[in-house]
Amino acid sequence: MRKNVDVYIKRSSLFLLLIISCLTLSGCFDLVEQIDMNHKGAGTIKVTLNLSKSRTKVASLLKMKKFNGIDIPSEASIKQEMGKVVQTLKSTQGINNVQYHLDFNNYIATLSCSFEHVQALNDFSEALSSQFKTSITSYNNYRYNPASRTFTRSYTYSPQLAKEFSKIPDEDKNLFAEAYYTNIIRFDKDIQSQSHKEAKVSANKRAVLLKVSAPDLIDGKTSLTNTITLIK
Repeated sequence: MRKNVDVYIKRSSLFLLLIISCLTLSGCFDLVEQIDMNHKGAGTIKVTLNLSKSRTKVASLLKMKKFNGIDIPSEASIKQEMGKVVQTLKSTQGINNVQYHLDFNNYIATLSCSFEHVQALNDFSEALSSQFKTSITSYNNYRYNPASRTFTRSYTYSPQLAKEFSKIPDEDKNLFAEAYYTNIIRFDKDIQSQSHKEAKVSANKRAVLLKVSAPDLIDGKTSLTNTITLIK
């Protein structure tokens, strides 16, 4: 499984697929993606989808079969789909130590795993893309050059996001002003440079943080493309 490859309750990056899924449930959520990688290219990834700020609304929606013509999954079906995701990831080459947790009291979901090389991150997304019949791989891809110690995330905006968002009633769209995607990438070497104008390098120079609003991503006003170079 070596092609370009990021629902997380169903993953970033399941990330874009997750946002589309969240559109059917709530406008107030946080999606946090954390990558810890060493200078050789191996590491771990953890994605957390937090809907706790809208748990009352989410709880109500989960009791319904449909909302605005969109099928609403039950807790049982969410657990079943997560189980399928885990099995898919466990069979993906270069991916191991797959773990997940679903908290239906606060509506927080986490999915994590270890990867042997950065290509496995792409294979991770490819596996999920196949599982959920979506094109995650077409707009998100990771690369790492150990010789130059350069980590690159390539991102291409998908108009499908805006198309899905347009299905939401106008009165609900303002809720997305409080929805965010946060990406944190940590390294075991100091960072020499990074290219994203909205991202920030930590005080210890070993992490890059990027936090963007869901509306800006949906409308294509911001990008996730970034190139991070480590000091040799």
